[in-house]
Amino acid sequence: MQGNYDYGLVALSYLIASLAGFVAIEFASRMRARSAGRRSWLMGGALAMGTGIWSMHFVGMTAFSLPVPITYDAWITLLSWIAAVAVSALALYIVGYGKLQHGTLAVGALVMGAGICLMHYGGMWAMRMSPGIVYRPAWFAASVGIAVAASGAALLIIAYLKEVRSGRDIALRVGAALTMGLAVAGMHYTGMGAAQFADGALCAPGNQLSADLLPLPATFATLVILGFGIAFTIADARELARARHAERELELRVHSLAFTDQETGLPNRARLSQLIVERVRMRVPDGFAVVTFRVEGPEGSAPSGDVMTWLKDRIMRSLPDATVARTQPEHLVAMINGHADAVAARCGPLIELVRRDFAVQGRYRLATNRAHCPDDGESPQWLLLRAAPKSVPAGHAEPGQGHAA
Repeated sequence: MQGNYDYGLVALSYLIASLAGFVAIEFASRMRARSAGRRSWLMGGALAMGTGIWSMHFVGMTAFSLPVPITYDAWITLLSWIAAVAVSALALYIVGYGKLQHGTLAVGALVMGAGICLMHYGGMWAMRMSPGIVYRPAWFAASVGIAVAASGAALLIIAYLKEVRSGRDIALRVGAALTMGLAVAGMHYTGMGAAQFADGALCAPGNQLSADLLPLPATFATLVILGFGIAFTIADARELARARHAERELELRVHSLAFTDQETGLPNRARLSQLIVERVRMRVPDGFAVVTFRVEGPEGSAPSGDVMTWLKDRIMRSLPDATVARTQPEHLVAMINGHADAVAARCGPLIELVRRDFAVQGRYRLATNRAHCPDDGESPQWLLLRAAPKSVPAGHAEPGQGHAA
């Protein structure tokens, strides 16, 4: 007995299989992205993916028409749906928990392939035809091989496509879903090609489901489930993106607290040490100098933040290529490229200007010193130690340690 295909339903079955593959990829990525709530994503993903694959098979079976009425046993049909959901749960569990290894992949592909075959041939058995359906051995073996290979490919695809970071990743997911849909549909129609229907064969009169009535509600219910699944994954992806954005902002704030002086916004001592190491590795041809500016208030009191901000602005205007940091409440340090003598010549007018302003105010004194890399060493700790000025009595020049500025 020969049958014919409704190619519109064939295309619909492929579309449903591809949507099921897309949902599987999305739910697996959600399971890997979230350590909490994995069981819920596993159950929801298995329901959406399994229902999609099951619906694809029954729409594909309905696309094949015989010259006799086709009906299905409701309980066997239900068992085939359970098999599809169980297979989907297995797939999501394998890729969602732990690392996918060769042994796990092989076992998973075999078990999934067996489950898909059980669903497909169980669905065929649900027709309960008399005489029964006979299968061509070669085509039957090919369908089993395709089911196992498709399962292994699906596991690899789902495990590989972990996270969406760009439009290319979205395109890869769509392409992977279409490939998975093609693999599942290929298995189904190969299995259908293996089936031989005897002339005059009829479905069991006690079957409760008519093939003519099955595609529309099955497709509608499947598309609703898949739609909800995709909507949930999109909403969760947005929530996850917001959480990661907040996490990045927190990291930036922590980094700012760890490496930035909060009063002036300048790098602090820890960050300056990093910058010195980076400058040493650059091997600047003429080296660079570290120049310390220390402000002393009356009786050794610490200057206010406004005074240090004012000094920072003066240094940056006079030395626009300098990297300025605040290493202590009363210390600003400028890192300047060039020979020691060239740096001293550039800093001289700035130092005199600041000292005159402080003398007019009569409240602060400026002590300076400098160290040159590589002349005075290349270690950040040693350079900053050599550049540290000593306290200066009023009206005296500072002797300094390294090169007096």
